[in-house]
Amino acid sequence: MLFQDVQELKSLLEIAVDDDTQNKQLNFLNEYASGLIEEVLNRDFTRRARTQYYDGTGTRKLLLRSRPVYTTPTIEAFEDDSGFFGTASGAFDSTLTALTYNSDFGLQVDQDDGTSRSGILVRFSSVWSKPSYRQKGYLTPFQGHSHGNVKIVYTAGWTVDTLPAPFRLCAGVLVSRLRHLLPIGLWLTSESYEERSVSYWMPQRDMFRGLINEMLGSFRNWRW
Repeated sequence: MLFQDVQELKSLLEIAVDDDTQNKQLNFLNEYASGLIEEVLNRDFTRRARTQYYDGTGTRKLLLRSRPVYTTPTIEAFEDDSGFFGTASGAFDSTLTALTYNSDFGLQVDQDDGTSRSGILVRFSSVWSKPSYRQKGYLTPFQGHSHGNVKIVYTAGWTVDTLPAPFRLCAGVLVSRLRHLLPIGLWLTSESYEERSVSYWMPQRDMFRGLINEMLGSFRNWRW
């Protein structure tokens, strides 16, 4: 999704709203900045219905990858120990009984509008299952690794109109910096008029990523 409306972007950059001569460049830079933010934060922020597969945690809590999460339409959950991310033969077929929302599991609602910023699903009287294995030499079965044995269908994300200000500001700052990077490809640090002298600055590696982490690091999906 685009993290900044082009008209709002013009206002931030002090470009006349009726000046359309830079629209093509602004739209391109806005698209790049928005994509970079999603890549760094490891999240897709577009509000839409999603079908995702997760590894059972063996605990009562399961963290969804996309947020904020909405309670409507109703969240659906399925468990299949041989599901393997929905790719195995017969995985999560139509005969599988779905877990019942607000009976078997629920969403941890933590926002005043009834959504969940944390995106945590909680099992009420059980855990998000991990498969049980038996191995020669062991007297009892043990809990093994789960591989895509939980399927969740839910709606999450923001629209352009509801996207929080920190995202729009970060996209605007990135676009502003990128505008000064083109067409030379380096930032101008100083310029003299008489006997003209120009100095350029070579940006540090991952400078843009560092800026995003500083402004939006709390929204990142971390990999473990």
